[in-house]
Amino acid sequence: MWFTLPDGRLVDLKCVSSVSSIRDYGSDPRSIDRHIIGFSLYLNRKNEVVEVLDTYHFNDWADARARLKKTREEIVSIIDKSK
Repeated sequence: MWFTLPDGRLVDLKCVSSVSSIRDYGSDPRSIDRHIIGFSLYLNRKNEVVEVLDTYHFNDWADARARLKKTREEIVSIIDKSK
């Protein structure tokens, strides 16, 4: 089953072997006041990893985490249903 990530990339969820927890990646090297938060999708083939990332200003951390949590829960739910 194909899933469209928030950034528009397509991922075949049949190939996902595991999903990491949401974690903070620290400061965005391309910006002074932005930070990166995200989680990883580990694929079965070729040890490939798909990073699902979002950037936030320190005031918006809760909103960014909520968006990612919703996406992650949706992915995990679809994977669990297909097993």
